[in-house]
Amino acid sequence: MKRYYYITIVAATAILCLQAIYTMHLYNQYADECTIKLNDCLVLMKDKEYDLRKEVSVATAKAHSSKNKTIELDEIEVDTFHMDIDGARKRLGGVTTGAALQQLREDFVMQRGLTLNLATLDSLYNNTIKGAFPYRLILYDAQRQPTDSAGNLRGTTADYVSTFFPIGTQGKMSLQLKADIPVTGFIVRQVWALLLSAIFLLIVLIALFYHLTAIRKKSNLLLKQEESVNGTIHDLKSPLNSVVALMSLLSVQEADERKQHAIELCMGGLKHLVGTIESLLLVARRDRKRLILHKTEIDLPSIAVLLKKELDVLYRDKPHRIEIDNELPQHAQLFADEMYIENVLRNLIENALKYSDDYVVIKVSIKIINGLLQVQVKDNGWGIAPRYQKKVFSPFYQVPRDKAHRGKGYGIGLTQAQYIIEAHGGKIIVESAEGRGSLFSFTIPLK
Repeated sequence: MKRYYYITIVAATAILCLQAIYTMHLYNQYADECTIKLNDCLVLMKDKEYDLRKEVSVATAKAHSSKNKTIELDEIEVDTFHMDIDGARKRLGGVTTGAALQQLREDFVMQRGLTLNLATLDSLYNNTIKGAFPYRLILYDAQRQPTDSAGNLRGTTADYVSTFFPIGTQGKMSLQLKADIPVTGFIVRQVWALLLSAIFLLIVLIALFYHLTAIRKKSNLLLKQEESVNGTIHDLKSPLNSVVALMSLLSVQEADERKQHAIELCMGGLKHLVGTIESLLLVARRDRKRLILHKTEIDLPSIAVLLKKELDVLYRDKPHRIEIDNELPQHAQLFADEMYIENVLRNLIENALKYSDDYVVIKVSIKIINGLLQVQVKDNGWGIAPRYQKKVFSPFYQVPRDKAHRGKGYGIGLTQAQYIIEAHGGKIIVESAEGRGSLFSFTIPLK
């Protein structure tokens, strides 16, 4: 159940992060637009402030002129000021001709003693932006040391700091703008987009937690149902084991071979049923409970022989042959849980009988390889296509087959086998080709 909480938390976090990224993107767009507006406004107001100084300069020129005609500043510049536009552009870092001409005019006016009036520029700038942004205009000298400032920005930090605007071409004076971009303006401008995003985020989070709650409730209900079913299945084992024990006693005491054969047939079916019940319990508890093994010294070849006899009786109507190849050295000792290893071997041999045509040959080999017990069950049955081989150990999985090759089963035998072998510290694998049979092999430590 914890993984559902983790998935929900990850999903909610991802949505919050995406929402934050989207909001930051909107704010960055807003900030860019504001900085462009602030810069453009400063350039325009700087030109207007220059025009005011130019009028003063023209008036001064008129007062000192002996000619009785109107004197324009441009005429004075042409007549009295050498306009080296190319040199000005180089000094200003390759600006446009218009910008270089404007700065040359600044030089001319400044030479006449009329430098930039910061108070006038501040008044013009503040009236234009209408107090929407706290700002500060700062004048710097040739060494980029502040000489004067104006504006209503408090503190030394700011959201936006402009580049240095040169005043003239000689680098004696420059201007810089510092401004804050209030979040309130962004919120007012994007109020509907932010509101709709917040509503969308809230709906998604509510939906996620609703589904999480529903999953938790259903998970708890399924867990209770599973425990009830598991308890019922477990309770079936005891009477069945008692019946098996009783029939074993009857088999020993019965002298009639026909009756004895019938009893053995019934015992085989009962043992198969007990094994199926055990498989269901193992698969159901696999994810929550560790398998407890009761290891004792076992005689695996003898177990294989007994299984052969039982399955020969159980599948007497299907022509087949089971061969057991015991390659264990004499006095070899193997310690394992006898009941579970017998279930694994039964599942592998019985699967070979189920998923094959008549006259199937099943070879069981038992040997020691590199200090490990290796058991192989090989058949010449239907085989398994490569694309299905990784899934055959999954719970309740059955290889898709046509009606003619559809065997009976529940898809739990191999899951149980893998669980048991891994609990013994071993490994089980399959090698198969469709139409050529299968080879199931497992290895476990000897002790």
